[in-house]
Amino acid sequence: MNANETFVVVDLETTGQSVTKGGRIIQIGMTFIKQRQIVDHFESFVNPGQLIDRNIQQLTHIAQKDVKNAPYFEELAPMLQNLLNNTIIIAHNVNFDYPYLNDEFRRTGFPELTSSAIDTVQLAQILLPTAPGYRLVDLTTYLDITLNNAHRANADAHATARLFLKLWQRAEQLPAIVLKQLQDGQWPFLRETQNFLKIIKANGQREDIKLSRNVAIRQPPQATVSASQQNFPKYPTSTQEKAYIFGHWLTANDAQNSLMNRVNEFVVKRSDGILTVLTAPKIGKTLGYLMPLVLDAKSRPVVLLTNDSSLQSQQLALVKKLTKLLDIKLNTAILYDPAEYIDLDRFADALNISTDASQTQFFKARILVWLTQTKTGLLREIQVGTQNIDMLSDIQGDTESQYFKQAQANANVSDVIIMNFESYFNQEQYLRATRKIDKWPVVVMETPSQFVTNLQNYFHVDLNLTQVQNVLKNLSHQEIVGLSHKQRVFIKQSLSEAFKLIKQINHEDNKVPNLKRIERLLTIMAHLTDIIKIGDTQVPCELTQGKGQLIKIKRLQKQSDVISSVEIQNINEQQQVVVSFDVLDRRIYQEKFIVHIHKLLIVSEYLDNQVSEFLRDAPKNITVERDFIHNNAIPVRIIQMQKSSPIVHLQAITQQNVGEILIILPDIERVNHWYQKIKRTVTTQYSIVAESITGSLEKIQRQSHPEQANIVIVTAKIFSTMWLRDQEVPAVVIVPERLVWQPVSRLALVLTQMQRHQAPLLITQLNAMQRNRFKAQIKVVPHFDVKNNLIQQYNQILKDV
Repeated sequence: MNANETFVVVDLETTGQSVTKGGRIIQIGMTFIKQRQIVDHFESFVNPGQLIDRNIQQLTHIAQKDVKNAPYFEELAPMLQNLLNNTIIIAHNVNFDYPYLNDEFRRTGFPELTSSAIDTVQLAQILLPTAPGYRLVDLTTYLDITLNNAHRANADAHATARLFLKLWQRAEQLPAIVLKQLQDGQWPFLRETQNFLKIIKANGQREDIKLSRNVAIRQPPQATVSASQQNFPKYPTSTQEKAYIFGHWLTANDAQNSLMNRVNEFVVKRSDGILTVLTAPKIGKTLGYLMPLVLDAKSRPVVLLTNDSSLQSQQLALVKKLTKLLDIKLNTAILYDPAEYIDLDRFADALNISTDASQTQFFKARILVWLTQTKTGLLREIQVGTQNIDMLSDIQGDTESQYFKQAQANANVSDVIIMNFESYFNQEQYLRATRKIDKWPVVVMETPSQFVTNLQNYFHVDLNLTQVQNVLKNLSHQEIVGLSHKQRVFIKQSLSEAFKLIKQINHEDNKVPNLKRIERLLTIMAHLTDIIKIGDTQVPCELTQGKGQLIKIKRLQKQSDVISSVEIQNINEQQQVVVSFDVLDRRIYQEKFIVHIHKLLIVSEYLDNQVSEFLRDAPKNITVERDFIHNNAIPVRIIQMQKSSPIVHLQAITQQNVGEILIILPDIERVNHWYQKIKRTVTTQYSIVAESITGSLEKIQRQSHPEQANIVIVTAKIFSTMWLRDQEVPAVVIVPERLVWQPVSRLALVLTQMQRHQAPLLITQLNAMQRNRFKAQIKVVPHFDVKNNLIQQYNQILKDV
């Protein structure tokens, strides 16, 4: 293979997954590349000689009429052979398109192609390790490549060609050492993908790269202490003053201006306090509280707490933008727990260990490239495609890891520290001690819906002794290959001690001895996990989870009020013993959290009453305030389904171009029910995506896009992630079963999220109490008649969507 050969991107649309199972090509698109330039295209519909399934028509937008007069494959085959001979074939998922094409050649009596082939999915996974997804639509969006008419072979082929050329450029920008590692290593790359990498030449020496144990890493930026003597502008009270300072960057917004003034009023007060501010959607609340905090020197260091990683990125970007605009120097840092960062030494060790697990080896190749890009070393940056990779836990950092120590050093000198709740619980005491302060001047929580749950989980230990005992019994009868005699003796002795401890815990009511016994049991489980990994044996999940539980047990031993229980529970129709430990969460909040904060600012569009009351339950010496920042938010239009079927509404809505439609159901069983029902009865160009059927909720949300023509069917589990900033709710939501609205706070969350749109529409059935409670946020569509022409009625209603 060389760079001067002709590369051909091939994309097929088919009636099924396999020719042997009756599948046929219905469209073929080819884009030709020569001298790194797109030089030609070929496209044709193909008559499959059979009916096209409705689901395929929905996916590809290719109807029977499109292929009716098209040539059969055997008519095109001689020309295709001529075009593809002596070329290198490229495809996005090459092990689908290439074999499928050859199966069609074989079926029609033509010789199979023997061309080299390259897979752009794998190339993208290696060269773009932090991409949000590796579907063609994900990558084209990520790289700003135009993709019109996705799932049409001609459009997909052209977009894949442009993707391939961009990946070629990315490969040339790699440091020479990394490029050589990819070229020479034993990697499980598909077909001739590695041979393609061998023709790449690095552009030159990268000055931003240094070596650590033969691993190339990007040099991290070093934080410096901000200048203490700076001229900060005086806080601008009026809208006109703000507009003068910020110019066109700050859009005039009365609600945002009110929020800024309210936060400024709160932070300049002398007394300690808690302020909860509930805001309307889309008023720019993050900038609204950041601006007065940045201008107030006494508020520093300010701590920003949220579990929403996309919000954290926005906070970081806004602070940097504000400091540049105001011409002031402020350091900002994001700090996570040590295990969130990669440990370079552990990765270097893992790199030198060959494994039969192709997924693990491929992951190593991705990390090699990622380390030349990352500034933080945060493993969450490379999470897409890392599920079920055991190696991930082996390369997690600890308190001595380079990337964590770098992040912690930055936090120690930063004026703004951004953390999630768990990182704060773990590290705020150390950070305060380093800075020699007893209290943080200001702590801000934005969208703290998960705070109470995180606080409880931070201490909660739940150990199924029956499952652990069964796993250990199986281990005692298992032959583990590759262990020394000393290691085998250690396993035998450890198992004996573990069984004794489990017996004692089952018959002991005193929580203190149980804590010590549980700690010893979990320590044994951790040691067993490490030894089992030496042998060629899968480590049971009950053992791998022990290390996290051990950390929590050590936390609990430092607390005075620990609640414990040993219960017999019916799990999988079996009686099982479960031991659990907790703390009094309100006491922890009052005695360990709020006492170390001068001012706690809580800002959110939506906050559950229980969470709100928990956060406002403070000692008497702390003032507690609450405020509302209103805006002229557009109410959500409600269609009352009454006794009509959701199917007829869906059939009418999908005749319009409204983008994604979200359907929320109580559980997986109902998701499957409605998925099968919609699949059979709704004739539409929309694709149907369903939780646990076409993918996990996390995957569906990651790949969601408001403009895509998808019917997305999910469980009520979505309420636990709906508050996240990057999980946007579509403008049209259908809730066909009333059970979803239990508790009714879910309705408040959906309405608040939907109000981000210009013309939101919720199709459901609300009772009088619900309509009255949320009358400020809803507007029931008048004169809607479910017995009349729904298509015509929805056509009028959805014009604004």
